[in-house]
Amino acid sequence: MTQGFGDRDTIYEDIDVLEADVGKYKPTDLPEREEELDKIHMALRPVTMDGSPRDILVYGPTGQGKTAGVQLKSEQLQEWANQEGVQLEVIHLPCKGADRSYHVLTRLVKELREVRKGQGVDEPSGYQRKRLFEMVLDELETIGGTVIIILDEIDAIGEDDYILYELSRANPDDVKIGIIGITNDLQFRNNLDADVRSSLGQREITFNPYNANHLQNILARRTAQALRDTHFEDGDEDFTHLKSDVLEDGTIPLTASLAAQETGDARQAIELLSYACDLADDEGVGMVGERHVRAAKEEIEREALIDTIGAETTQRKIALLTVVSAELNGATGETTALHQLYSDLCEYIDANELKQHTFREKLNDLVHSNVLSKDRHGRGRGQGMSNMYTLAGDVNPDSVLDALEDDSRVGHIVEVIGS
Repeated sequence: MTQGFGDRDTIYEDIDVLEADVGKYKPTDLPEREEELDKIHMALRPVTMDGSPRDILVYGPTGQGKTAGVQLKSEQLQEWANQEGVQLEVIHLPCKGADRSYHVLTRLVKELREVRKGQGVDEPSGYQRKRLFEMVLDELETIGGTVIIILDEIDAIGEDDYILYELSRANPDDVKIGIIGITNDLQFRNNLDADVRSSLGQREITFNPYNANHLQNILARRTAQALRDTHFEDGDEDFTHLKSDVLEDGTIPLTASLAAQETGDARQAIELLSYACDLADDEGVGMVGERHVRAAKEEIEREALIDTIGAETTQRKIALLTVVSAELNGATGETTALHQLYSDLCEYIDANELKQHTFREKLNDLVHSNVLSKDRHGRGRGQGMSNMYTLAGDVNPDSVLDALEDDSRVGHIVEVIGS
């Protein structure tokens, strides 16, 4: 019998607090990032002295609090400006998916116009980028005061740094502007034009990966708000002072340790703990334990694998299934042997057969996607080198077969291999 909504008690007090997306929950402080926040504060502080904000570049891997930190300080500045009657606008512009300066400019024109006209303004189209930048300047001068432009994931533009070159040199009338670039790419600055680096990159702030202790404290603060019967004692908001009737003692340390070992990504840690809490809540056991964390990790990895494999081309899927078939049957993963098996599978589903060197490229593509592993070794004296392909360490044959069993093109191969 399926569950009905609201049929049982829940461990949650405020479920959205365990959302990693800053659009759904914004932390009110980041104590692990005090030094980085101080640097952002220093760059924005001139606004309070009737000066221009400093341009800064904020670096760091995914999930290190870059966007949350910039938003936190810019919102504090906006609150001050509102209280003091200072004209300040903060434009937060996500650049993901905008692979050229042109696309960032169209989005920026739209955002600036919405400051004056409200939501629903269309992006301009059909203009040269020089004209688009003139539109940006016109809108900035119309708004006036101080405008801070946050370009989040600005590395999406690649080497097309036209917008950064022009913005960093812009001097519109009666308006002070500040640029904050946020990027996951630590090499992004080095790829910029030298003139852009000299002006925009004068102040740089790096968010290094969180360690396990940082992540434990972050998760503790989240759970104290998200879960019932969970709170801090003695006024100290860190893991050592967390008391909970719904978390086993090892749940947060395990979650933090797993995330710290991989990337130190707070977003990953929060998502893992959230998934573990969901599993425990659905079971109705009232206690989130280490087994839920491990089960959540396995499920997240399985879903990620399904997404990765599902997005591959048909030829890569056949190449992958060739390796799976070889492993299940105890056959060699050497390139020539695999190509012979691959030929049989192509014939079975009437697919175009690639030459061996092209087939090997497909295998190498899967290595780069961390789905396969490659070991290169000698065949013997004077006989050259050979490549051996196997499934990557965290990929098992059943997961691959599950991911591809409903594929309209290679599903028949899965049936044969799995039978």
